[in-house]
Amino acid sequence: MLPISTVEHETGLTKDTLRKWEARYGFPQPDRKPNGERFYYQSDLDRLLVIKRLLDNGSRPASIVPLSIKKLNALASEQFKATAAEEGDEILDLVWQALIKHAPSDLKSALERGLTTNGLDKFVLAIMPALNRMAGDGWANGSLSVHQEHLYSETIRNLLLEAIGRLRPLPGRPRVLLSTPPEERHNLGMLMAQSIFASSGAECICLGTETPANELTAAALSHRVQIVALSFSIAFPVRRIAPFLEQVRASLPDSIQLWAGGAGVDRLRRKMPGIHWFASLELAASALAAFPDVRHLGN
Repeated sequence: MLPISTVEHETGLTKDTLRKWEARYGFPQPDRKPNGERFYYQSDLDRLLVIKRLLDNGSRPASIVPLSIKKLNALASEQFKATAAEEGDEILDLVWQALIKHAPSDLKSALERGLTTNGLDKFVLAIMPALNRMAGDGWANGSLSVHQEHLYSETIRNLLLEAIGRLRPLPGRPRVLLSTPPEERHNLGMLMAQSIFASSGAECICLGTETPANELTAAALSHRVQIVALSFSIAFPVRRIAPFLEQVRASLPDSIQLWAGGAGVDRLRRKMPGIHWFASLELAASALAAFPDVRHLGN
């Protein structure tokens, strides 16, 4: 339970504003203690944080406050993708020129500019996919050599790790274990997910790449996580995805959710029960935002 003073501090919304919205729009609807004091849940705070972000981008309260968290996240995603487009085009050009000129310092500066200007969420969700495609296509068509593509990957990897290292978990947010299956060496998708999860206040425990199923289970139990999140790239053999996920799901207790994402899972024709599938990071971010306060789950 969160007192109104905490919600005010976390969101930047005044107590008067919260009370006005409660009366006018029916949200938030806090519970009350016997003495009449309002208290809120983590789900209220998550929704208010998205509302505040939309307000800062010019939305009007009447059009967004009554919306569900799912609709708010979808609207926020559309907004920051649109506002990042122009900046993203410039960043792509700067990154490409740095790679062509073999200028590591310019490459780092361009990526840092993209992150600083847009913030971690917008950079990862709206700009990085285009950067990754550019680097991958450049390598595939011969415009970039292997060492240039590796330089891009390593530079952006270090940038994300530095950004993640500056974040601190928020009370009540889930603990997430991240990794890839054996022989899946691509780690950018996992790091992008870790960035978004950490930015939303989750405590992220990253095991790196290529973790066997039994070690995933042991780590999940040892760290008492609520979510195990696995990333599969387009290069990972599709025939091996389902058997690996079934093995992990069978070994985990029902209380731990198993999440799967990445370009690899999009190729699966059959989605297995008991596993949460995410075709995009935006959907995973929305699911994490809607995840219940773990303090109410007895952890």
